Amino acid sequence: MSKKRKVAKKKKKPQSGLHSKAKVTYICLQCHTTEEIPLNVVRNFDAMDDGDPTVPPQFRCEECGGGMYPEYYEGIHGYEYRISDVRK
Repeated sequence: MSKKRKVAKKKKKPQSGLHSKAKVTYICLQCHTTEEIPLNVVRNFDAMDDGDPTVPPQFRCEECGGGMYPEYYEGIHGYEYRISDVRK
């Protein structure tokens, strides 16, 4: 094997798809607690949801049980969700 091929083989290949370390910050609408949920988990919930695509994937607050909303998340259907949309 040539030296170039050995060097090329040692280089890490870029990850395909989503970054495993990417997170979406969710904020509780009642107690304002924040929680970071892995992007791949949010995307999986988004893909499985057959409901209204204008509503982001929903989670419950571990502190108070209230509904949580993403600080910012661009859904798989192209919708953008911002906490400023529900907080006025």
